[in-house]
Amino acid sequence: MPQKSINTTNELAKERNRAAAERTINSWLGICLSLIGFGVAFDQIFRSLRRRFPNLEPAITKETATLIGMGFVGLGLVLLGIALIQHRLAVKSIERPDYLMLSVGALNRVVVVGIVLLGLAGLVTTLFLI
Repeated sequence: MPQKSINTTNELAKERNRAAAERTINSWLGICLSLIGFGVAFDQIFRSLRRRFPNLEPAITKETATLIGMGFVGLGLVLLGIALIQHRLAVKSIERPDYLMLSVGALNRVVVVGIVLLGLAGLVTTLFLI
């Protein structure tokens, strides 16, 4: 059986791509944890303001503030799941002998739109609280 020769250049390129995939998943983890933390903080800040200024009529209800906070937590969890799936697909494609880079452009656009919409909801709500 003939021995398969290893192309060092290709293997080094695959290793760089593996390292890039690890850096990407680490970045996603940071973003997801930040979104989850922001969602919890948003709800807690709203509750604290309500306790501190009980006579102040808020622009949003407690339930709305809780929904926005839960929206950020939910978005963080969903993005974490998507990031893990994307990372696994990237690593699997790198391991293939006929390596093809996967396109994640559509996924990126969906994620950005979701973050922007939740961010705007949080910003508008925060502006009405002040």
